[in-house]
Amino acid sequence: MEKEMTLISAKGKLKGIWGEAVNPIEGMTPLVILAKTGDKDQAYWLSRYLNDAGILTFTFEAEDAASAISGYHLAFDELRNDDRVASEYIAFAGYGEAGNAAAVAASEIGRSVRGIFLMSPVIKDWDKIKGYQGRSYIVAGSDDDQAPLASLEMMAKQLKQGELLQMRGAGHDYREEDWERAGMLLRTWVLTGLN
Repeated sequence: MEKEMTLISAKGKLKGIWGEAVNPIEGMTPLVILAKTGDKDQAYWLSRYLNDAGILTFTFEAEDAASAISGYHLAFDELRNDDRVASEYIAFAGYGEAGNAAAVAASEIGRSVRGIFLMSPVIKDWDKIKGYQGRSYIVAGSDDDQAPLASLEMMAKQLKQGELLQMRGAGHDYREEDWERAGMLLRTWVLTGLN
């Protein structure tokens, strides 16, 4: 079940959608925080997919990379104390520019963010990201002209716990089957990280 939620702190206010887990994972319920930048609603689709798999989500819209980074910080600070959330397992996810924002925010917060799942991230802040110590999973389209595969391969190798998956034939704008695969990968990645 999804519901609108507004987080308010000394750092500001953030409106988003809280996605309840349909069948919560017993004993530990991970949370994935997703930002939506641009006009497509993939973040909301991924949120619903994760909720059906027993994973909590918080999805918010951001005007640009800077507001997305601030949003990840605010959501993390406010939701890690929520009694529905396993505070030791919060991950950030993002597509395109939101992927860059998720990685920057996670590197600023540190290992308390358990992992980052980046889908065709448009990396602009490598110097801020490269020190991130947590789990990093990067999904790259083989034909992506905005987030070149070679650059993302190098990024995955340089991150301490970086992994990369290439989606053959995918460009920057994922096809429907690419989003289905990204959803399955994100679900599996979150669940394997609980061990």
